[in-house]
Amino acid sequence: MFGCEWMLARRYLRARSDERLVSLIGWSSTVGMAIGVMALIVVLSVMYGFDKELKQRILGFSSHIDVQGSGTTTADWRGWLPTIRRHPEVREVAPYISSQVLLSEGAISAGAILKGVEPEREEELRRHVVQGRFLGNAPFEVVLGKDLARKIGARVGDDVRMLTPVGGVSPAGMTPRMRAFHLVGIFDSGFYEYDVGLALASLDSVQRLNRLGDRVTGVEIRLTDRDLARAVAAELRSELPDAWVVSWMQRHSSFFKALKTERITMGVILSLIVLVAVFNMVMSLIMVVMQRKKEVAVLKTVGATDGMIVRIFFIMGSILCGLGVLIGGVAGVALAWKLEPLLAWLEKVLGVTFMSGDVYYIDHVPSAIDPVSVAWVVVVSLVVGMAATLYPAWRAAAVPPADVLRYE
Repeated sequence: MFGCEWMLARRYLRARSDERLVSLIGWSSTVGMAIGVMALIVVLSVMYGFDKELKQRILGFSSHIDVQGSGTTTADWRGWLPTIRRHPEVREVAPYISSQVLLSEGAISAGAILKGVEPEREEELRRHVVQGRFLGNAPFEVVLGKDLARKIGARVGDDVRMLTPVGGVSPAGMTPRMRAFHLVGIFDSGFYEYDVGLALASLDSVQRLNRLGDRVTGVEIRLTDRDLARAVAAELRSELPDAWVVSWMQRHSSFFKALKTERITMGVILSLIVLVAVFNMVMSLIMVVMQRKKEVAVLKTVGATDGMIVRIFFIMGSILCGLGVLIGGVAGVALAWKLEPLLAWLEKVLGVTFMSGDVYYIDHVPSAIDPVSVAWVVVVSLVVGMAATLYPAWRAAAVPPADVLRYE
C-alpha cells in the first residue's frame, strides 16, 4: 500500500495541461523554501563568524581575566601571583600598565592608550607585528597600531614623542612629562579600535615614564580555556578579597549581548521567508485537492481509507518541503563556506568596500559554519513544512465520494 501511495503522490505532482498553474505554485513553494533555508544558514553563519572573529581579535590583545587594586595603580600585585598561579586553569600571568598619552611625530599628534607589557610574555602580541619587530630589552621602544602610525605619519625607525598627563614639578609649576620613544614595529590586530588607539612599550619604560616605581595597573591572566573565565574569576574573587577581579565576559558583556540579540533578530526576520514558502505550499496542496476531488472520490469508492488519502497528500507536501530544505541546506552551507573569498573577489571587481573597519570593528565579512545552527534550521524547516501539509491532507480525506460522483 505504501508503494501505491508513493506512486499516486508523485503522479499528482506532475502537472497535466490544465493543471500547470497549480504545479507551478507548488514547485515555486519549493524554491521559496530553498531560498529561505539558504538565507537563514548564510546569515546565521555570518553572525556566528562575526561573534567568533570579534572574540578572537579582542582576546588577542586583552586578557581573559583582569585583576586590579582599588586605585589606578597598585603595589600589592606581587602578593597576588602565588594565589593566581595555583589555579589549575591559569596558563599565564603578567603585570601591565595602562595609561593615556599624546603621541606626536612632527606637527601631527594623536591620543592613544600606552600599554606597558613584559615582552617575553607576549607571544600572542608578537605574532601581529607586520613591520619591524616586537619589543626587545632596550628601554623606551614602542610598537604602534598600523592605523595609529599612519595617522601621525610615523614609520619604523622614527622617534615618537609621548606626552603623559602624569606631571612633574618645575619652576613653572606642574608640567606634563614628555619622552621620545623609538618606533621599532607596527602591528595589525585586524581590530580597528586597537589599530588606531593602542601603543605597546615595555613595562619598565612605562614605569619610568610615569615614575611609578614598582607599581602597575593590574595583572592579566590567560586561561587554558577562555570560556571558563567567569567561573575562575569568581573563585579568584573569593581568594583575593582586596582585589577587583573581572573576566572578559563581564568586561564586554553589553557588546556580546547586543551581538547575540542581533543574531536572534536576523534569524526571526529571515524565517519569515520560510513561512511564506510554507504558506504557498499549503495553498498549492489545497488547490490540488480541489482539482483532484474526482480522483479522491474514485479511490475511496474502490476501498481507499481516509488514512491512505491523508498519507498520499502528506507525501506530496513532504516531497516539496524536503526538496526545498535539501537544496537550500546544501546551497547555504556551500555559500557560507566560500562567502569570504567570494565577497573579497566582488570588492576587487566592483571597487567597493562591503564592511569598513572603522564602523564594524573588523574590515571583512567573516563566515563560520555553526553545525548546531544549521541542524536547527534544517530540522525546524522540515518539521514546520511537513506539519503544514496535514491540513490539506485532512481536507482531501474529508471529500464525500457520493456528493462528488452524484452527477458523473
